[in-house]
Amino acid sequence: MKKLIGLLFIGVISFSSCQSPEQKAAEKLKQDSIANEATKGTFLAAITDAEKVMRASKTYDQKLAMSTLKAYNDFTVKFPHDSMAAEYLFRAADLAQGAKNYEQAAVYLEMILDQHKDYKKYSDACFVAAFVYDTYLEDVNHGADRAKQLYQFIITNYPNTSYAEQSKVLMKYIGVPDSVMINDIINKGGK
Repeated sequence: MKKLIGLLFIGVISFSSCQSPEQKAAEKLKQDSIANEATKGTFLAAITDAEKVMRASKTYDQKLAMSTLKAYNDFTVKFPHDSMAAEYLFRAADLAQGAKNYEQAAVYLEMILDQHKDYKKYSDACFVAAFVYDTYLEDVNHGADRAKQLYQFIITNYPNTSYAEQSKVLMKYIGVPDSVMINDIINKGGK
């Protein structure tokens, strides 16, 4: 029996050493792919569970939001090119805004803008990013400049949308106190 096991072991070693580097790479890729799919299911289940618990809560719960945010983040770090990565980044940005972590929201949105140009909600992500920079990060790391860039990008690339119209108005008020904008709206509305 020991001889049979020894022969099988030698056969396996001989077979693997006879494979070309391309065959070995293909076999490793296949094994990695199988492992990733199994892992991916675990990450997706974590997201589903976290979203379900968060939706069941009747009030905003910071711990539940952070747990869900972590599930999104973990997935997008492990599978940055997956078809769902952009959607999870968008949801993560929304949760980060809800937690008043605007810099983290901007990071998630910038990841969409840089890496997911084919995302179906790309124009939404552009506008939300511009709004976050304009409203919350205007004085942080050139936030006002980034807001202007994004508003202009929207005006140029999505000219026939409500986002373009809103961007034209909002761009005029970057760096201006909100009270001035509100006063202008009230005065224009009354005329």
